Amino acid sequence: MLDKINAIIKSKILIWHFLLVFIGAFFICALLYVLIIPIIFWMALGESAESDRIANLPFNMFMGEWVALILTILLCSIFTLINLKKLTFQRAKSYLLTAVIISILYLFRTQIGDFLFEAFQ
Repeated sequence: MLDKINAIIKSKILIWHFLLVFIGAFFICALLYVLIIPIIFWMALGESAESDRIANLPFNMFMGEWVALILTILLCSIFTLINLKKLTFQRAKSYLLTAVIISILYLFRTQIGDFLFEAFQ
């Protein structure tokens, strides 16, 4: 296992593959967070006072905020493991680095969104 970690650390990143993976993971995460999860909640709960109460439960708040990140990291980790089994360490490093960067960006998503809206008004 340490041999594979050392091989990943020493391998060089294929820049085009990394950019493609990063942009794809970013758009998947954004699409899940902005469009798909709210539509699923709306279809499941509808519009009423009872649905507002259900949506404000802690579990549903967790689902609405963090499922997009969890699914994106899960997808990146699956592709990392597939590429580790194929011994293509450059691609595995791209997926691993993408998961780390997406996780960091996701933690600051409200501050980044506020900055973008203020900058382009």
